Amino acid sequence: MASYLSSIFLLIASLLFISSTYSLAPPNNYTWPLNSKTLCFIARFDLVLNVDYMQTNGASASAKIPLNNSTYESYSVSCSMPPSVHELTVSMLDGFTQILMSFSIDEKNMTSLKKIYGYVTFNDKQTYFKDYAAVLEGVHQFSANVSLFEADRGNSYRCNTKTTVTDFTTTKNVTVTSIELENLRVQSFADDSKEFSDYGVEKVCSADVDKNSNLIPIIVGACLAVLVVIVLVAYLIGRRRSRNGYQSV
Repeated sequence: MASYLSSIFLLIASLLFISSTYSLAPPNNYTWPLNSKTLCFIARFDLVLNVDYMQTNGASASAKIPLNNSTYESYSVSCSMPPSVHELTVSMLDGFTQILMSFSIDEKNMTSLKKIYGYVTFNDKQTYFKDYAAVLEGVHQFSANVSLFEADRGNSYRCNTKTTVTDFTTTKNVTVTSIELENLRVQSFADDSKEFSDYGVEKVCSADVDKNSNLIPIIVGACLAVLVVIVLVAYLIGRRRSRNGYQSV
């Protein structure tokens, strides 16, 4: 009996240890097919989902949900139906929230993000929607038509600067106010006829270009300021030495 109880105790302890150490982390790159050398889709980004909702007292509250180790669940990509649309689905919060990004390719062979949609779920398993009103229990869909991250097919798109997507259509008392995408690089229509080695030639967003162009004058100005200080210090030291020499004479 004692050995039986000790076995149960060890089993429970092992399960608790496994559950406490196990966590899902967003991948460095969202690639498809999984574990394949030929890819039809590859992307990476940081993401934050912002949701406004009604609490039990009627007040409005906001939830800021980052895509990280505590919220990420899984992802999948559709690359074939129809062939002109590739769609990335990211599942969060134990699968109760999903974000879908639909990329299209047009007649000019230009690729871009055309739609973001999905749903959020309010239930007792959620920790981000504190004290939400009972009428919000259930699934709430959202969607927005966009035109972002345009690049030639075969090339990739990069934007480290934050891109904020707004104007989502949502349900009453639950509003997806924005989705923030940052440190992004995407090649939504990779050539799956050959082995993938790296992202294609990148098209850089204008915000990154402006940031870099503004940074250059700042660096040059800082270098000139340091040079002026060095020259001034050298001049003062030289003058002091000359004065000490006169005094000794």
